[in-house]
Amino acid sequence: MNWLKKILGKPAPKIETTGLNSVEAVIQFYRSLGLFGAVQDEHVIQQFTQSHGRQPNPSDVWDHVFLLAYAQGDAWADDPEADVCAENQVYREVIGEWATVSKGSFDPTSIKEDWETDTGPIQVSFDLGGRPARISPAYQNDWIDLKVLQQINALIATSGRQFECAADVNFAVVLCLTSEQKQKMHLERSFPFMW
Repeated sequence: MNWLKKILGKPAPKIETTGLNSVEAVIQFYRSLGLFGAVQDEHVIQQFTQSHGRQPNPSDVWDHVFLLAYAQGDAWADDPEADVCAENQVYREVIGEWATVSKGSFDPTSIKEDWETDTGPIQVSFDLGGRPARISPAYQNDWIDLKVLQQINALIATSGRQFECAADVNFAVVLCLTSEQKQKMHLERSFPFMW
């Protein structure tokens, strides 16, 4: 991934290939953690190949990130440069989308997005479990503030799940994981979590 090297100034992280000699084995690892649901391996590989113009590399951890984009119902994947502004109400939409991959741990209703000025402060309020809740995304021009997921994590701390994220410049994948899932992904696959 020469483009990632140019952006980060260092090569894309590589992982050990012990036990990971095929893309199918990579998908099976994540499937063993409860991701990918009923999506067939061949379909995931085909979607990746069509999007990237090449086969996924099982030893490249960023290809793992990109593969998880096709874990329907388990991952939110998009470009965080999303034309965020008061008129577009992007947080109102994305909060609902993140809820769909939360495995029931985050179920906000009555979502409202308020901007004091064109550059914030921004307040997103909603009901969560019958109680009012609020998060405050930072203004980042037209980019989604992905760190707002940590504010949501504080609200769902008792659920046993937390939102986790991996992102490069124009791509992010968001998952809602147990601590055990995150630990296995980190220790066994060096998954590049943001936090």
